[in-house]
Amino acid sequence: MKPPTILLIHPPATSSAMPSWDAAVVAGSLAGSRIKPVHYDANLDFFLNHLLSQEQVYIHFQKIQEKKRSGKISNEKYHELKIIYESVCESEIDLNGVRKQEFFDPQWFISFKKKMNEFQMLASQAYFPNVFHRAAHEPGPGISYPGNIFSSKGLSFSGGGRDNPFVQFCEQGLKLEIEKHDPDTIILFVSSPDQSQAAETMADYIKAHFPGIRVLAMTKSNNIFQNGNGFDQVIQGQGLEGLDRLTEIINKHHGTRIDPNGSIPDFSGMPIDQYLIPGLILPVHPLFFKDRFCLSEFLEAQVEIFGVQGFMFLEDSPLSAGPDGLWDNANSDYLEQGDVNYSGRICELLDHWFSIKYPKTFFSIPIQISEQFSDELQGFENKLTDLFSSGLTLIHWKWDNKKAKIPKKILWAASKQGIWNHVTGPNLFRDPSRSDQPEQSDPVRFIANNPNIVHSYQDTALDFSGDEYGNIMPGSELMDYGKVKPLAGTPFWKYLEDPAFLLMYLNRLTRKSLGCLRADIPKQSLLTLGSQMKFFYQSPSDLPPGILDEICKMVDAGGSVDSKYVRSNLEKAYLIGYAMENGVILGNSCLKHPRKEFIQRINQISDFDFTDFVERGYTSVRPECRSLGVGARLLEGLTKRAGDRKVFSIISEDNLATQKIALRNNTRKLLVYFSEKLGKKTGIWMPEHMIDKNWELEKREFEK
Repeated sequence: MKPPTILLIHPPATSSAMPSWDAAVVAGSLAGSRIKPVHYDANLDFFLNHLLSQEQVYIHFQKIQEKKRSGKISNEKYHELKIIYESVCESEIDLNGVRKQEFFDPQWFISFKKKMNEFQMLASQAYFPNVFHRAAHEPGPGISYPGNIFSSKGLSFSGGGRDNPFVQFCEQGLKLEIEKHDPDTIILFVSSPDQSQAAETMADYIKAHFPGIRVLAMTKSNNIFQNGNGFDQVIQGQGLEGLDRLTEIINKHHGTRIDPNGSIPDFSGMPIDQYLIPGLILPVHPLFFKDRFCLSEFLEAQVEIFGVQGFMFLEDSPLSAGPDGLWDNANSDYLEQGDVNYSGRICELLDHWFSIKYPKTFFSIPIQISEQFSDELQGFENKLTDLFSSGLTLIHWKWDNKKAKIPKKILWAASKQGIWNHVTGPNLFRDPSRSDQPEQSDPVRFIANNPNIVHSYQDTALDFSGDEYGNIMPGSELMDYGKVKPLAGTPFWKYLEDPAFLLMYLNRLTRKSLGCLRADIPKQSLLTLGSQMKFFYQSPSDLPPGILDEICKMVDAGGSVDSKYVRSNLEKAYLIGYAMENGVILGNSCLKHPRKEFIQRINQISDFDFTDFVERGYTSVRPECRSLGVGARLLEGLTKRAGDRKVFSIISEDNLATQKIALRNNTRKLLVYFSEKLGKKTGIWMPEHMIDKNWELEKREFEK
């Protein structure tokens, strides 16, 4: 007797860089049973043979022509699409290149992504308002597809099938797989809302053409489907919880006795070498394993068997579980019973995860930022050094965009260790309610103004007004440097839309070097921020036209001084220094003449005479360039050109970052006084070689 077959399907459209974790879990649970599991990665098939196929592009353009004739597409829009279509037809997209070393050539990758976006744009217009974007699918605002779009005689277009991009795919891909394997049961694994329409379409197709097959869906929530009429049953829950429910159904239907406990996820039946990425990255749900030792053995086995290069923790892993989340139901001994300390859970898990070290293995972790999330995660910040050295390269911060606080302290600490911070959330820069709620806009402003800390971001709610790569850039009203001439090019990370792509690139490049890459699309060139900096030191009268205006804007954007007298003080400055690249100022500073009132006051309280000294001030460096040493080089250059004048700087006692820069540049604190203007203690710093040996430098603080 032929053993029963279960077809495990990963439906489109989601990342084409990784396989399905839940499909591997179910395949592993069936090992040793009389049931034969067969994998069909429909998501990968859809990308390879449908969305990115030139044969399908021809069909897509035919549909576009039909819409043009019916008036659904304007003549102007049709002309644009025709140009794109002709460009696509000139050369095929290089899907083999993305699996090879070409992937790591940013110039090649930009060209690849541009081509891929053109394919996705044509498909989107053919099935508009469906949109294929960011390796995902959105049906568009307000669109819904009623069930029963298939009948035994074929497709019923009155049911919405004409604009359903997955109908033809069922005939071309799904039908062949079913006829090839003759399954008794089909399970559709839906981990993302982007897969829901495809899953429902496939279920309807199966019921219409193969009514004897039992169709199940495994998903996080029943609410992910609009109708779900094609499913015999929807299993809500993933990991161990979902597997228990699923095996119970399989045992009852097939008369088996499958025990999910102790099963090991099995990726062996998947098209491992076909994913669109140059090295294998596997998803991992650590809570699936009954203890830390099983997790360790599993990870080691995947590296040895498949040559896995990286792992990605899933979004519903313990790192994103709240105080009453997945831990309460997990079959795990990671923590003692009753432990509800969120940060303790994270650190407890990471201790054992990062004890597994492979020379070429790297990974990322997700952390959910919710209302309960504390920006003072005890122990986590102190572990970042060990975590980075053990292979952690990316932290995926998932922000609910409501009342949650951005963990600035930990983000900064991670960045300093070389870890890439990637923030996602719905409506990151587009929530109109934030305009009158300053306390809620603070996290958004932090993201917009600190690209040296929050290195990349992505809006998880599709925005049809966004750029062609699906990233919404913050408006100038949110950016401190929004009024300054923008940097040349676009951050390269915007092309690495898939977190798996980011993770792979970070294994090849450092966080700093990847963050410096920018793409100039009009010029079809790649820029490396800071690679062609030129430093200028000029008197105000020698400045080229427009430079003083731009420096004033830079100082104002820095926000550390009163801008009222900035221009007049700069016009009278002793020397102005600035760094430029591609016609844009990256940073600036100056040697200005201190105010007479300041000289008199310091003399009165300290007996130090600053007459004929020059003050280094009005320093401002763009946040994208704050790891490039711009400030330090300006300080050094200005000091060398001070002539016979002595130089001092005023640094507030709470400005530890600037003090560290000063110390690295052989600058020493001369004295501390209370600044009435700033309302806090302030230090006066000088280059060590300028300090008179006869001065008595005691650790004195001068009061009001």
